[in-house]
Amino acid sequence: METNYLIASVIEAPLLSAGYQVAIAADPDEAFALLDTRDIGLALIDFRLQHGEPEGLVALLRQRGIPFIFCTAASVEEVFEHFPNTRVMLKPFSDQELLTAVAALVSDRGSYVGA
Repeated sequence: METNYLIASVIEAPLLSAGYQVAIAADPDEAFALLDTRDIGLALIDFRLQHGEPEGLVALLRQRGIPFIFCTAASVEEVFEHFPNTRVMLKPFSDQELLTAVAALVSDRGSYVGA
């Protein structure tokens, strides 16, 4: 879930080129709706959401066993204060870094990557 559409588009492009299906949510309500209607195999979450907090989304992802990565400009330490032992990719990251991280967690490119 990425609240900035431009950043979401930059994240989406290499994923689509690599054959992944991508579903973008701009706020937690959209993310919850996607989780109910799509086969989400991985969620990419902006740690600093403009609309809402990530706690409810993270709780639901964990409950459903869906892996997630925080993509953020915040420090790893700041993320770990709230969510210990979670995966973090610091912005900016390269397309290859993104694809490597996603491939490590998603075995089926038919499932959606939620961004």
